[in-house]
Amino acid sequence: MSGRGEGPAEDERPFSEIRRNVYDALRLVSLHRWAFFVPFSVVSCAAFTLSLSYPRTYRATTSFERKNDPVMMNLPMSSGAASFKYFRNTMVRDLTSVGNLEEVVDNLGLTEDYERNDQGELTSSSRSRRLSLARSLGGTLKINTASPSEHIDIITVTYTGPDPAIGRRLVDEVKRTYIRRTMAWIHNFLTSQRDYFQNEAKEADAKMKKLKHEDTRLRLENPLLDPMNPASIALSLSQLEMEHRELDMREREYSAELASMEQSLALLVGPQAVYKPDDTPPQTHVRPLFMSAKSIELRDAIHNLDLKVKSLKAKKGMTDLHPSITALRRERDVLEQQLRMQHHQDLQLAPTETQETSIALGTPVLESPTLSVERNRVITQVAAQKAKLKDLRISITGNEARTSQLEQAKRDVYQKQDEFADVTGKVAQARQAQRQLQTTLASIEPAIKAIEQNRLLQFSEGLPARGSAIPVSPSAKTVILLALLAGLATGVVFVILAEVFDHVYRSSSQIARSLGLPLLESIDEIVTAQNRRVLFLRRVVLNPLIIGSFLLLLGTTGSMAYLSIERPWTYQKLRAFPDAIIRLFAESADSPNTPSATPNVS
Repeated sequence: MSGRGEGPAEDERPFSEIRRNVYDALRLVSLHRWAFFVPFSVVSCAAFTLSLSYPRTYRATTSFERKNDPVMMNLPMSSGAASFKYFRNTMVRDLTSVGNLEEVVDNLGLTEDYERNDQGELTSSSRSRRLSLARSLGGTLKINTASPSEHIDIITVTYTGPDPAIGRRLVDEVKRTYIRRTMAWIHNFLTSQRDYFQNEAKEADAKMKKLKHEDTRLRLENPLLDPMNPASIALSLSQLEMEHRELDMREREYSAELASMEQSLALLVGPQAVYKPDDTPPQTHVRPLFMSAKSIELRDAIHNLDLKVKSLKAKKGMTDLHPSITALRRERDVLEQQLRMQHHQDLQLAPTETQETSIALGTPVLESPTLSVERNRVITQVAAQKAKLKDLRISITGNEARTSQLEQAKRDVYQKQDEFADVTGKVAQARQAQRQLQTTLASIEPAIKAIEQNRLLQFSEGLPARGSAIPVSPSAKTVILLALLAGLATGVVFVILAEVFDHVYRSSSQIARSLGLPLLESIDEIVTAQNRRVLFLRRVVLNPLIIGSFLLLLGTTGSMAYLSIERPWTYQKLRAFPDAIIRLFAESADSPNTPSATPNVS
């Protein structure tokens, strides 16, 4: 069984410090209640009074619908010229533009009393005033857009400003003016755009034709160069090299066959005759045609060296002074020296001059018919082989010429490729610009017809503007709360100041703490009958009168502040009531007595 005295000490109980502080604060407020109540009431009343002059903010809202025509949305229109997407992007700018708002100001009649000239137009100063008014009204508008679908927009125009009378009229007129101006602007814009793009299309056609001519000229001047595939030159060169090797091999084969045929013919003819390459009848000659195998081999080697020199000159651009060419020519001179020596040896094996002379003098030579047929056959084969060798060498010459041309084109490929790329790029750009112009014109023409039929954009104005006479800012709760908080803070400050500057001892314990000495005895305040009457009058009459007056003032100002926000029409009537009473008394005082003013008819 535990008693109360067994519990924790007072200082150890939970929240004892907080309770002590709250008790001290309430004790101070109770001690200096007048220092709290009077400033609280005065500051709160002043705050309520000041809130009456605080600017109110009113709101008015209207909305309208804009949708794309179901027929026009399927037309091939561009994303720029008068399309639905274009007006969606410029809607806020168009609604709050200076031109639109100036027309709104004129339509609302806000410029009727502005100064005008003889023609009825606004003067420069009046236009400046109208511009300033339009901009100020534009700052009070807010535009919101909702898009339930890709082809429907719901636009909301909201006015937020200090004038409750102009809000609804303003947003309605902004809506109507925007719709009217938009329809007129679309028609003018599309007409001017059509004329502009038609001129641009003509210029683009002329430019395109000129660039095509330039491209054709380059292709004719450079038939071997394909600007889209420069590697084709290397492929062609590779094919020509393979063809050249094949032709060289065939030339060696033909030359060997021709040499064999000529040797056979020399054996058949003997000392009798030699034949020209044009298949003419045989003629007597002082020397027989005779070449040994060694001579034929040397001749072929010399011919191969000549072909190699030509190839180096054509493919690599070497000159006669190049070391490789010089070495080949020295080798050729050595081979020619050997061939001359071999010819000299061949002449030793040829028939003697006595035999040739006898043939020249007409000594008869007997030959069999078989030998004559065989000789004619070999002569024909030699002539045909020489013709084949001649055609083959013409092909080799053509191959070398084509190789030389391709080598030159290969060396010029970078310069020509840049030139081709420049012209080709310009042609592509001109073609793209031409295509874009044609697409734009194709979209403008149907749009012009549609706007003339009022089908490009469809507007639905919806309901008239909505707005209330009750301001949206400030709110009554905020004003009352801030005023009471200001009064409360002021009262607390005055209580603190009163406590700081208070030097009155209110208890014996305060005196003991101040003196540092214990008190033996204390005498209470001696209250007389007069003091009791004064205290009674103060508590019963004066204090309630003061408190009631301040509370009445506080309630009156608070009610007026509340009514000015939540019931502005009631507030205006209450404000007009004193003026009406004063005017009534003034009229009663000014008006004369009815009996004395009425004349005596009798």
